[in-house]
Amino acid sequence: MSERIKYYEIYGELVKNKIFLQRLVLGLIALNLVLAIFCYIGFSRSAKTFVIKDGYAYAANSYEYVRSVHEVRKFCFEFSKNLLEFNRDNFNAHVKNALQMCSEELEYIMYNTIKDSEIPKIVQNTNGTIKFEVSEIFVKEGDPFKARVVGKQFFPGQSPIDVKFELDIHVVARSDSNPFGLRVINFKQS
Repeated sequence: MSERIKYYEIYGELVKNKIFLQRLVLGLIALNLVLAIFCYIGFSRSAKTFVIKDGYAYAANSYEYVRSVHEVRKFCFEFSKNLLEFNRDNFNAHVKNALQMCSEELEYIMYNTIKDSEIPKIVQNTNGTIKFEVSEIFVKEGDPFKARVVGKQFFPGQSPIDVKFELDIHVVARSDSNPFGLRVINFKQS
């Protein structure tokens, strides 16, 4: 005699399969929701890439007020080159770039100092390019950053002049006009 399968056994198997399928579908929906949340978080963070002279690029949050010692060192290098390396054709552009790296108060003081000094006359009477070679840049972390730049300035046909100066550098928000997010607030030549 053959055994007949009772209706409640088939129904029980169907119920088990239905519960399994429901759990599988709910699990897949939950997994998709988690992945969608991760994608939203990943793509919605505000980050900008700021391209700085000579092809260096920094990707950073535009409101982040943390700067590395390396960024400050590169900033000091650019400031030094703009302020102390020029010729008669690009003197105004270089000094303008250097002054834009300063706070408004320091920019005003330095501009008046340069304007009232003999520097523009010396530059106009010098043939060739005045070079500045950076020997060392020391950066001390803090608020503000403290930096000391040591180097030599070369005038055509003259022996090099040792140049040392100290900078106090304040962190500000990054912008297209200020990709470093730094400002010189004090300049002292020693």
